[in-house]
Amino acid sequence: MAEKKQEEGIPVTVLVRREISNYPKINYEVKMILVTYIGAGLAPATIQIEKLKYTPQLEKQMIHQDLEARMKKRPETYKV
Repeated sequence: MAEKKQEEGIPVTVLVRREISNYPKINYEVKMILVTYIGAGLAPATIQIEKLKYTPQLEKQMIHQDLEARMKKRPETYKV
């Protein structure tokens, strides 16, 4: 029997995707997709992608990059 190759990566749950209008310049609208997700035992986070550039693959790539950056940061713990 052929075994299915398991997908490698960090499990992520997308909580919501929503579209907003952003105005970087007066009278110039840019539609954005906001993706709020949770993963790797971290608090929820939101990434922003321009609607014209949005693809599911780009979403996964940006979430992966965001998670890597967030996991490198460690909270400071001390006693007072």
